[in-house]
Amino acid sequence: MDVVMTGKNMVLDDTIQNYAEQKFRRLDKFLPHIERIEVELTRQPTRHVQDHYVCQANVIVAGNLMLRGEERAADARVAVDALADLLEQLLQRQHGKFESLRRITAPGRLPPAPDEAFTEPSTLEIVLGDFGIDPATITHLQERGIRTIEQLRSVVDDGHLTAWLGPGWERQAHDLVQVVEKLRM
Repeated sequence: MDVVMTGKNMVLDDTIQNYAEQKFRRLDKFLPHIERIEVELTRQPTRHVQDHYVCQANVIVAGNLMLRGEERAADARVAVDALADLLEQLLQRQHGKFESLRRITAPGRLPPAPDEAFTEPSTLEIVLGDFGIDPATITHLQERGIRTIEQLRSVVDDGHLTAWLGPGWERQAHDLVQVVEKLRM
């Protein structure tokens, strides 16, 4: 990642360039494939002291502008700090949105658990066994795709447990609904 620094109405010294480069390198942990960050620091003679320095940045990823920000301050370092914090906050929010979208498979459903989670007795097997549910019912649940307590709770909340289990499993469905209700307490 390159940090390209330019100055308008001022001469940039090495200290401010190194300082800005150090601050903007933090963004690499949120978006590792950043090509470059173009930073422009401008000195503007204004009446308001807090607007003397304007720091603008463009985050370039794969040749395209991905993010842009601007901050104003009375000191050049403060403007760079504020802008780096703003961009970091925006990237954190964007990263969080991507992660939450990646985890949701359908409205109200949890993603399937990985296969290595099923080598030992699952939490579902242990909890249902403790409540006296027979192993045949637990195996039938797992064959139907219900492998975690959260998935069982979701099916019970939707009222579709009897349909999931199929005909002839009404008594077991009733017992499972009671177990889920007890777990909520």
